[in-house]
Formats: sequence, C-alpha cells, structure tokens
Amino acid sequence: MKQKAIHIILSLLGCLPVVCPAQSLQQVIAMAQDSAITAFQSRHAYDYQLAHYAEFEALRKPQLNLKVTPNYMRVVSDPSRNYVYLRYFDRLSFAAQMQLTQKMLEWGGEAYLGTQTMWSEYFGSDKNNYPRDFVATPVILGYRQSQLGYNPYRWEKAVEDQRLKTARQQHSYELHLIAEEATRRFFRLVCAQGILDMCERNKQTADTLYAIAKEKFSIAMVTLAELRSLELQRLNASNALFTARNEEQLARQALKSYLRVDTVNGRMLVPDRPKPLDMTADVAIQLAKTNNPLYQHQKTLLMEATHQQQKANKEKGVNVGLDVNLGFQQVGSNLGEAYRHQQFYMLGTVSVNIPLMDHGAAKKRYEAATAWSAREASALDEVERALCEDVLTTLDNLRSHQQLLEHTAQAVTMADEVFELTAENYANGICDINTYSLAQNRRDNAYNQHLTALGNYWTTYYHLLTLTQHE
Repeated sequence: MKQKAIHIILSLLGCLPVVCPAQSLQQVIAMAQDSAITAFQSRHAYDYQLAHYAEFEALRKPQLNLKVTPNYMRVVSDPSRNYVYLRYFDRLSFAAQMQLTQKMLEWGGEAYLGTQTMWSEYFGSDKNNYPRDFVATPVILGYRQSQLGYNPYRWEKAVEDQRLKTARQQHSYELHLIAEEATRRFFRLVCAQGILDMCERNKQTADTLYAIAKEKFSIAMVTLAELRSLELQRLNASNALFTARNEEQLARQALKSYLRVDTVNGRMLVPDRPKPLDMTADVAIQLAKTNNPLYQHQKTLLMEATHQQQKANKEKGVNVGLDVNLGFQQVGSNLGEAYRHQQFYMLGTVSVNIPLMDHGAAKKRYEAATAWSAREASALDEVERALCEDVLTTLDNLRSHQQLLEHTAQAVTMADEVFELTAENYANGICDINTYSLAQNRRDNAYNQHLTALGNYWTTYYHLLTLTQHE
C-alpha cells in the first residue's frame, strides 16, 4: 500500500505544470540557454566538430594496420593451342601484412615500417610444375610521397584548426543569440506588465472621477459636457485596459513558449540601471573580427580556396612521386625456409608525370582555383565591411538609447509630479477636466517612452555582446 501511494503521488506530481521560476533578466537568459532548441542544436554541432577534430588529430599519430588479402585465380587455355607458357591451373594465394605508418608532417609524405608474409598454392593437372611458394619479409622500412614539393598536411592542419575555432565561436554566438531573443521577449512582457498596471490605475481613477462627477452633477456642480467627458474617459480607460490585458497574455505566452515551460507566473523584475559597457569602436571591431563566426567561417573558406590554388599550381607542372623502401626478404617452399637466410634488399621508385598534352586542363584548373580564391577574398572583405558597419551602428544606437533612457527617466519623474499637482488642483476645482486629462496623457506617454527605451537599450546591449562575444 505504501509503495502504491508513493506511485500515485509521483504520478500526480508528474502531471503538474512546469512553472518558470525566473523573474529577472539574467535568470530568463540562463533558463533560455539551457532549454531552447537552438541551444541543443548548437551544442550537438559543436560536439560533432570536436569529435571530427579529435579524429583528425588521431589520424596524424602512428597508425598500425593489419591487412589480409586472399586471392584466387583460375587460368584456362585452349586445348588445341597448347602453348608452353599457358597451362591449366588454379592458384590460391594469401597475403598478410602488418604496417606501422606515420605521416611526416614537415615533409608531406608518409613513413612506414612493417612485415609481410605471402603464401601461394597451385591446383590442377599441372600443379607439380608450380611448387608451393612462401615469401617472407620480416622488415620493411620505407617512405612514400605522391608529389614532391607539396605538403598537404600543413594545409589540413591550418584548415582543421580554423574549423574548430569557427565551431567554438558559432556555439558561443548561438548562445548570445538566445540571450538576445530572450531579452526581447522579456522586455516585451515587462512593457506589457507596465502598461497593464498603468491602464489599471487609469481605469480606477476614471471610475472614481466619474462616480464623483455623477454626484456633483446631481447637485448641478458639474456640467453635462464635463460629465460626458468623464464618461468617455472611463470608456476609453476600459478599452485600453482590455487591450493591455490581451497584450500581456500574448507577451507571457511568447516568453513561456521560448523557455519551454508550462507557466510563467509573477512579475518580471526590471533591471534598475543599465550595465556600463566602455568599449571603443576599434576594440569592438577587433573583437568582432576575432570572435564572430561568420567572419571566421569566411576565413576558413578563403584558406581552403588558397590550398586548392596551390595544389592546382603544383599539378600543372612536372609531378614527381617517390617511394623508397628497404628490408629483408626470402622465398621458400615452406614458411621456415622463407624466414631463413634472409637477403637484404633496397628498392626505389620515382614516378614522373609530365602533362605533354592535356588540352590546357591543368592550366585551366589552376585559373579556376585562382578565380575562386579571389572570389573568397572579396567575400571576406564584404563580410568584414558588413560586420564593421553593424558594430558601429550598434555602438551608436547603444549610446543614443542610453541617453534616451536617462532622459525618459527624468520625464517620468517630472510627469508624475505634474500629474499629482494637476490631480490635486482638479480635486480643489482649480483646473478643469481637460487639463487633468492632458496631464494624465503626458504621464502615460512618458511612461511608455521609458519602457520602450529600456527595452531598446537592453536589446541593443545584448546585440553588441552577440557581435563581439564580449563577456
């Protein structure tokens, strides 16, 4: 019974909605970066690049491989044409090779050390003419390079390092984008809640003034026009409150959806003062170039294009390949005999490929690679120009929003004082309803402008962090 009761309680708890505990901006950003789908996608992409880079580094270390090659060959001749060199037989061979290889990163080739054993057996009517063979090579030491004067390993290392750097910055960039979007949705809800509070106050004030005016109208202390104006003001306040409630629900739903929670309760806490960010334009541009993934990705593309250009330049001339090896080898009718009386040998192969007539294919390949490299270089310049423009524009907007935020805060303070004085004067009969309504509208306008300036400042602030990835 006790276990059953616990199971029921846990089931009920599992059915409860997930409530968002975040109320401050930093809490909302942290929660969004932990739960947003784009955060998971970005993390998986970064993990993929990390694993790919680890594979790349592992392949640059010594590699030990065992290669086993069985082979069957059947030779059939024409019985009417009994050539000496052509006989009926079946041949079965088996080769096993173990090789330790190491890429020579400074040269561009590959050194290898290995051992090999081969066995050949003949079957058929003429098998006695072809004895069993064993070929034993205890030690093979060699070096091979497909194209002298060209080192692909240096290019591969530079490109892979750049790709990993770009992936790391892309992950950080995605997290900053999440923070930027969370800030927009957070301040949308903040502004909606602020406007809702203002509309509720206005509705309460309008109801109170209208009730007082009705009593005064009954004793002819208020004109019909003033009473109708207060009634209209009360109706407008009710409509504004209805609209504000809908907007607050939409903003709450947008934030709830982005945070992937079931409920967003409570009021959002507005940051008291904006965070100071002392950053010159030169520093911001330099940080953007260093940390922006789009700029770094374009640098990767330019590096790859330059690599292909150099490769095509080497291939359009004389291509020289090299494979030299030395070791010990012996042939015997049995395995033990093959391993005895080993003979030292040294082999060297130099391959020279001269494109005598390729109809300009190699030359055109180099021209195409050169054109593409120039295209990627110009694309990098364009990315740099757009990035600098975005950084400078964001810095200017941040400064202007900061100044506007200070001015709107002063305007809110002044509008509150004016409204309180006007409300007191209206209560004492010193001013009319139009003056009171004007003061109220000015207060509402000042409050709306301050909330808008606050949201614009923080959104621009986080956009600058996204561009520069400055912590």
